[in-house]
Amino acid sequence: MGKLPKLFVLSIISFCSNFRIKLRYILGRSIKVKIEKIHIKGFRNFNDEEITFQAKTLIIGANDVGKTNLLYALRLLFDKSLNEHDLELSDSDYNAYSKANEIEITVTICDIAEDCLLSTFGGSIKDGVTMIRYLKTKDESYRILVGYSEETLEEFPSRYYIKRLNMQYVDTNRDLFSFLKRERNQMLTLAKDKRTAEIVQEDDKKTTDIQNDLNTINAKVSSLHYVSTALEQVNKELSDLSIHNTDQSVQFIAGESNADKLLDSLVLAYSSEENPLAIGGDGRNNQIFLATWIAKQNIQKSVDHVTFYAIEEPEAHLHPHQQRKLSEYIQNKFDEQVFITSHSPHIASRFKPENMVRLYSKNKFTYAACSGCNLILKEVFDEFGYRLNVLSSETFFSNGVFLVEGTSEVLFYTSLAQELNVDLDRYNLSILSVEGIGFKPYIAICNALNIPWVLRTDNDIFSKPTKSPTMHYYAGISRIMGILEHIACQDEPLLQYWSSHKAENEWQYGTEAPTVANDLNAYIKEQAEPFGMFLSDIDLENDLANSPLQGELFQYYGKKKVDTLVKAMQTKKAENMLGFLTEYHAALGALAEDKIAKPLMILKQAAEERTHPNHD
Repeated sequence: MGKLPKLFVLSIISFCSNFRIKLRYILGRSIKVKIEKIHIKGFRNFNDEEITFQAKTLIIGANDVGKTNLLYALRLLFDKSLNEHDLELSDSDYNAYSKANEIEITVTICDIAEDCLLSTFGGSIKDGVTMIRYLKTKDESYRILVGYSEETLEEFPSRYYIKRLNMQYVDTNRDLFSFLKRERNQMLTLAKDKRTAEIVQEDDKKTTDIQNDLNTINAKVSSLHYVSTALEQVNKELSDLSIHNTDQSVQFIAGESNADKLLDSLVLAYSSEENPLAIGGDGRNNQIFLATWIAKQNIQKSVDHVTFYAIEEPEAHLHPHQQRKLSEYIQNKFDEQVFITSHSPHIASRFKPENMVRLYSKNKFTYAACSGCNLILKEVFDEFGYRLNVLSSETFFSNGVFLVEGTSEVLFYTSLAQELNVDLDRYNLSILSVEGIGFKPYIAICNALNIPWVLRTDNDIFSKPTKSPTMHYYAGISRIMGILEHIACQDEPLLQYWSSHKAENEWQYGTEAPTVANDLNAYIKEQAEPFGMFLSDIDLENDLANSPLQGELFQYYGKKKVDTLVKAMQTKKAENMLGFLTEYHAALGALAEDKIAKPLMILKQAAEERTHPNHD
């Protein structure tokens, strides 16, 4: 027997693969086709980045980091509203920093089992997977390639698949009233098309009744004395102006005299105790738009095509409670794959961590932390546990995070930043309290999301009562070395040094720290700073009491000795800190060169280097 044609062989392979997928449906395994990942080269913010998605994906990051550009890369392949001119792109779409001359966007689609897609892609599917690539070189027209692997990609005419596989996109700059009008019309048209012949006949009868009611209403309106009187002079002037106007007159009508036109121009309104109310603010309009848009998508669902959805910043004009509800609403209302971009920590707080893509910028290029949706994020967030709230969710959008132990430190460093002209909002920096000494879960999240961080922690002398005899030790250096064991390689010199010398960090209870322990403490404090970990001499109160602010502190607390001052500061710490900062805010400038300010300045520098890297 001669060799079988390649296309025939590929078709047999595809048939077997697709049969297995259909069999899994029959056996009850739920599979939904989805975009598994995208690989972007040379397009706008992206140099060469592969990003993984989930069925419900939240795309977050700072302004101008590339969230919209990521969606646009998907739209180039799937959005029917983009025309051929849009697909040709312009020179500004090529990544300027890598001097790219070619744009390559490759999407991998998995779990394909729908008949409409099996027939459309045919032999380009294997094991339920197909790849689609957009390729554009400067001065050449774009090309579309399709195959089930890199090796099998073949060029196809334009986006031939777009009728069966496409994306619906909601722009962040949506004109709510225009959108409401358009979505309303489309939803009504779709609902009309789905009627049975019997229902059409019933609706036609009701339309006739509506027309008769309109005629009656307009006749009654015209019979009102002030209405008819108001137009008498107008109709006289019209008759004098032209003989053609003799048998016609102008009259006021109740909005519309034709029932069909009336039904085509229905207006969305609220109903309150049977009285319609005009739609008001942008927040409510945004909710109505999204509800209308989602309802329309559900009405037009069909077995002959698959649609992905992309919504930019759905939180527009909504207060926090409604943002959180909206986040859950969108995730629950779509069976299909949905991509959402957002700047809202309230939206983020309702998403599963493994369903989030955090984009960040480094050296002028955009990257995705953990390469997009990743179970690593689930692991670190599981450890984070109950701590996840809106405040900590703000971290997702930060260019840097300063971790401190408590509220008084947050108050102090926020005020210090303002006085030292470190604009936290401008640099997109967050100061976050871990409410204790549990830094590790926060650091794990920052590392997973590729967010620069620093921390400052106390270095009190604690005792180990479980040891016999009881021993003293510097708690701070033990704490940061425990953190370093989680974030550094085991061959890190500082870890090896600690392993050989950590016994020196213990001494007999009730005695002063020996020289060897003090020397170890000083050495570890210095060596830990390049890792972003800063230690107090004792704690913030002691450090401030021995700082250039000592005079102002004595004056505010009415004390003359450092030890009594520290005790006063440690009583109702947050309340006293707020009072002091309110009265002596301007004095904080004296700490500009003090070691207390160092972690803040280091974090600012890290944010600057990411935003404006030095290429020299």
